[in-house]
Amino acid sequence: MRIVYLLSVIIIFIKNIYPQDSKYPIEDFYHRSIELPIDHSNPQEGTFIQYYELTSNFDFNNPTIFFFEDAQQEFTIPGEVDNLAKRYHFFQDFNVLYYQHRGRKHSYIELKNSDSTVNWERAYHILSAKQVIEDIEHIRKDLFKEKSDTKILIYGRSGGGCLVQRYLASYSQYVHRAFIRAAPNPIILKQLGYPESKYLYNTLNNIDTTLHAKLREVLKKNIVPDYQLFWILKGIPYTSKNPCDELKNLIEELYEGKKNLYNRYLQKKGFDFSKMIIPEEKMNGWDIGRHLRPVEVSAEYLLEPDPEYIDPFYGSLKILCEPYLQLIREKKVDFPTFPPLAKLKDVETEIFYLAGRNDHVSHYRIGFELGKYLKNYELFIADDNHAMTIYQGCYPLLRNTFFNYGIGSKELQEVRNSLNCKEWKQD
Repeated sequence: MRIVYLLSVIIIFIKNIYPQDSKYPIEDFYHRSIELPIDHSNPQEGTFIQYYELTSNFDFNNPTIFFFEDAQQEFTIPGEVDNLAKRYHFFQDFNVLYYQHRGRKHSYIELKNSDSTVNWERAYHILSAKQVIEDIEHIRKDLFKEKSDTKILIYGRSGGGCLVQRYLASYSQYVHRAFIRAAPNPIILKQLGYPESKYLYNTLNNIDTTLHAKLREVLKKNIVPDYQLFWILKGIPYTSKNPCDELKNLIEELYEGKKNLYNRYLQKKGFDFSKMIIPEEKMNGWDIGRHLRPVEVSAEYLLEPDPEYIDPFYGSLKILCEPYLQLIREKKVDFPTFPPLAKLKDVETEIFYLAGRNDHVSHYRIGFELGKYLKNYELFIADDNHAMTIYQGCYPLLRNTFFNYGIGSKELQEVRNSLNCKEWKQD
């Protein structure tokens, strides 16, 4: 009877660590779960189940792309890796591996206290980019256990591209080629003076030198909530092919006391800031982790007083990242660090960096600075924005040609010069 009791206690304990409904229902060659340390620097913390999946065309004889996902991103849902590969035009030529970020449903880690509030300090440590990089390397070794030195191809955009840089700093010997799209680098951003923070200020002055002052007046009069307006101003460059006109029209209307255009933005998906504010007891793994990566990239700037110019990008992030920023202010956690740029000088991997001339998140000059440290490197600056929404016919050609033929190849040069791709070159 005592043995039965002990077994029941153990089963309950295991369920509390890893809820059974969190495990992906299929376990086969294409859908995989591996046991990994919750904290790679402290294995005694325990383990969790890391889920990853392979495209249905997977063949060990073909090159494999690891699709890097950042804590902010959720490019697909489990079971949809084929659709992801097809959306990126990878499916015909490559295997694709997609992992679910640690802390989410099928890679579950408990991040809440007994009262359902978030344990932000634990989340800061457990969901950090350092942990994710180790997860990815363990996944690579698990997949290629029969040939542990197998080299992979990697793709990452924005925050995922930031992870690519971290991975290269530690494990570049296992990467044949890496495609990085519009990705920040914390060290370079600081060196450049955080130019993305001045995007709106510079844009408005280029349109009309009175617009910035008019926006100040709108904020001063509290015509609409400032946090909500910041979120809309931040969002327009992501989605618009003509952000200058949209920004001008919105500010001019609000300056006149009109709210029709503002209210229309609130009805658009992703523009209502109030929907970003979720009570802690209702937060899931994605909600908890999504605002950690901006802190890891720009903590120093986020902790500074607001600048004299209006900066809706960081103004919004300061609100959303506050739980993590508070931990740093109170010195309950270490200040986030990033691999030194000097580490990149030893990287032999071929790297292609795609930048956007009008990127308001990851300034195109990051691409120039990275090139000073990398041996095998090409930069393409598209006349496009952070979301790369304008010349969409170009980017699959660039990605696939690079992955197939590499930098310096005549095939890649032909794509760069083709009518599909419009490259912006600095004077």
